Amino acid sequence: MNYFNEKPTIAKRKPHKRKPEIVVQSETCKLLYDQFLEFKMKQNLRPGTLNKFVLTFKTLEAFHQERAQHPFYLADITTDFISDWVYYMKNEMVRFEGHHYKPESAQTVGLADATIETRIRNLKTFVNWTVKQGLIQKNPFDTWEGFRKDAHTIDILTREELDNLLAVAKKHSKKSFKHFRDYCLLHLLIDGMYRITEALMISPHDIDHVNRTIIIQSGNAKSRKARIVPLANQTYRLLVELMKENEAFEDDVDDLLFLSLSGRMLSKNNFLRDTRAYAIEAGITKRYYLHLLRHSAATHYLSSKEGDIESLRLILGHADLRTVLIYAHMADSTVIEKHSKAGFFGSDNLISRKRDNKRK
Repeated sequence: MNYFNEKPTIAKRKPHKRKPEIVVQSETCKLLYDQFLEFKMKQNLRPGTLNKFVLTFKTLEAFHQERAQHPFYLADITTDFISDWVYYMKNEMVRFEGHHYKPESAQTVGLADATIETRIRNLKTFVNWTVKQGLIQKNPFDTWEGFRKDAHTIDILTREELDNLLAVAKKHSKKSFKHFRDYCLLHLLIDGMYRITEALMISPHDIDHVNRTIIIQSGNAKSRKARIVPLANQTYRLLVELMKENEAFEDDVDDLLFLSLSGRMLSKNNFLRDTRAYAIEAGITKRYYLHLLRHSAATHYLSSKEGDIESLRLILGHADLRTVLIYAHMADSTVIEKHSKAGFFGSDNLISRKRDNKRK
């Protein structure tokens, strides 16, 4: 005879693991992303880099709001979500939508491949951070097939176009201080192949008058490493003359070489606007932007006989040599010259022989 059970018998539950989705539903993705941004701020990232992370989340949030009614949780970022988000940026999202200063002609459908690639990389960084924090166990990028962008061909300015651009700027340099300052800055960008943000942060104290070089301070360099860039004699003379012109400012001014009329740091957008007008006057029909000067000067540096990749890397301030190899495609004239000599029918492979001119 068996005893009577006072409580109903319940089968023992098997041990199990909680799904990560249950955990991450407690906080919205925005709160987690704020924690992620705070973590990135502690890594001492530049404001421009942090702003790119912010833009990435705004794109994610806008995409989620168009396709779902519930709050945006971390569990919503699945492999399919990533694929659909990339498709949305490429084929549905409007560039500069609602921007107050961008014309309607610039508000086109579809982001550039480079922009999409940057935002994918930013999202991947955030997801990797959540994995390290133990918020999710399975990374949705592990099963994602990826995004392939079209190779971007840099349409550089020829030496003649650069000369024409400098000639136009020099002609206008006699009008006013502003025009002369722009001519000096344009000369410096082509000579030293600087990034515009680096050039605008140069102080008069950064110029070595003995060796005729400029030091880019680590705090102003994109790589966060200081570097020394040589100056051509003509560029050095222009900068010395500009420093004398800057002495005409009466009030306190910023400790910078290139100053606005108010004595503050020059705006790169204003400089771009003025030099773009110079480019039109110089007959340049290619899309003009300030980084094009760096691309063009670096390419011509390698196409010359004395230019080499390692010295160019030091001038440009790249830590990785592979980045400099972008400019190693060389100018078309160099490729044509080598092909005319080394090709199968090139001059180096021709067999000279004499024969009778009469056909038999």
